[in-house]
Amino acid sequence: MDEFALLKGHNYATLLVDLEARRPVDVLPGREAETVARWLEDHPEVEIVCRDRASAYAEAARAAAPQAVQIADVWHLWNNLAKAVERTLTSHYACIRAGHEAARQPDEETMAPPPDGTFDVNGRPRRIVGRIRERHRRVHELLAQGRSLRGISRDLDLDYYAVRRYARTANVDELLVKVTQRRTLLDDYKPYLYERFAQGCRNASQLFREVRDQGFRGDRTVVNRYVRQLKQGVETVPPAPALPKPRRALRWVMTHPDRLRPHEVLGLKAVRASCPELDTAVEHVRNFAILMHERRGQDIFDWIEQVHDGDLPSLQQFARGLLHDQDAVVAGLSSTWSSGQVEGQVTRVKLIKRAGYGRAKLDLLRTRILLRT
Repeated sequence: MDEFALLKGHNYATLLVDLEARRPVDVLPGREAETVARWLEDHPEVEIVCRDRASAYAEAARAAAPQAVQIADVWHLWNNLAKAVERTLTSHYACIRAGHEAARQPDEETMAPPPDGTFDVNGRPRRIVGRIRERHRRVHELLAQGRSLRGISRDLDLDYYAVRRYARTANVDELLVKVTQRRTLLDDYKPYLYERFAQGCRNASQLFREVRDQGFRGDRTVVNRYVRQLKQGVETVPPAPALPKPRRALRWVMTHPDRLRPHEVLGLKAVRASCPELDTAVEHVRNFAILMHERRGQDIFDWIEQVHDGDLPSLQQFARGLLHDQDAVVAGLSSTWSSGQVEGQVTRVKLIKRAGYGRAKLDLLRTRILLRT
């Protein structure tokens, strides 16, 4: 069971789905415990109630369907954990900022200025830069002669909107920003390559295999050229990544380590090194993910005890919430049942509602939902 909005922020309804038949069976007005309890009393054949963490649904199932096993949906558990981790990251953001500034400060004194992007990887002037400069000069020369934008477009055989863009830009450097700061496929992997190079790995083929295993889709020659520039001293230390916002750091923490890109691995490493509490929080998240992935719900109490032994108030609050709903949590982490089907049906309900131009009258909507099963 799950809720959906008839009018967001005002009116809601509850959708009930048969997980075995994979179809909705009823739509109830509101999302209160009494309404759901009355329906469950009329259907004593219900054996499993898969729900989110809402207390109303838990109370209804406990009172009206004591024979049913309640299962807390794992996605909602993971989402609740993510919110707790985000609060932890926000409360320790000063540590992340201090660690980031400490990592940048020594490098800024010795780092050579980054290349301006006007040269290619072989050190030759890029053709597109010269072409933009020449077009900008010609357009402004013709404007000074009194030519119209349409006339310049015909004379130079350029698109009218391109001519207008050149005409509106007084300084050609403004046009070159996107060109000179163009990102390449290798940019995300340069910090990793530089770190491995500093560790003594000079074999370009070995480095190419390593970044390829991490997701690099470029050619081997690109890595060979970058390693050659490192050996010649042409390429300097890659600039340190920008200070991550709590939401970005949260994505790094909640993502499987094998799915992180190299620059994200380095960013998460810096976050963990900035504060012992954050390092502990990441370990708690990964241990919880293992319990969820391996369906070891019975081990959740050991995880809760480890969280309580630390000094992370937001995670401790999340852990206490698990104890209040422990039977459903253990079942959710141990069972294959989830609310995935229900979420899919809610998405379909929203489509039906929008097809009616948002006029979500419950009786009409209920008929349409049940007739389309």
